[in-house]
Amino acid sequence: MAEIINKYVTCPRCGEKSMTEIICSMNTVDDLKKREAVFDESFFRWKCIKCGFSAKMMHPLLYSDLKNGFMVYYIPNVERSHIVDEKLEREYAELSDIKKRIVPSINAMKEKIVLFEGKYNDLAVELSKLAVSEVVAKSTGQTVHEGYCTEIDKAENTITFQFFLGGNRNSFLQTTRYDVYKRSMAIVREYFSTIDRKKGFLNINQAWAKEALRRYKSSE
Repeated sequence: MAEIINKYVTCPRCGEKSMTEIICSMNTVDDLKKREAVFDESFFRWKCIKCGFSAKMMHPLLYSDLKNGFMVYYIPNVERSHIVDEKLEREYAELSDIKKRIVPSINAMKEKIVLFEGKYNDLAVELSKLAVSEVVAKSTGQTVHEGYCTEIDKAENTITFQFFLGGNRNSFLQTTRYDVYKRSMAIVREYFSTIDRKKGFLNINQAWAKEALRRYKSSE
């Protein structure tokens, strides 16, 4: 069931102060249309009732898909690697196999949702992404700022990432063999198979991947 709060928002154009309904948590079992609103980002669109000024109003959102066994907690610009919500832990104590993640951006949230819906392992994806980003940085001579998995095609044996490079953060697509993901999965199964037993929400990102790879190499 969705958790809703009401908050006064002041329009930056006309100064009108109006009560705004903010949905802080949602379950796609309740309303699949909300998934579409998250992906086209209309979910975060705010509009002034007086002058019609429209803007994005980014706020924390707990996205739950219990049918597919995951929860993604979007907290704008979050830097913490681990967050424990005691209330949620009590509420979902009987669902210990749920994957729980925290993400700092909408793009990261979309990526997690698509991966978990497709039954892919996000730890293996992050390890694969790290390997491919290093190749991209070397081949282009540019800094890789961020990247997201955009497509996995088992039939074609490919996995594709979108990276943002250089000072202008230009988009760059790189496709590699799906075998990279499979090799990453072997590492995850051997060294990180129990990570989701940890209490709370985990930030599985490139910082995690770099540390995980360091630990893996030091154990060889």
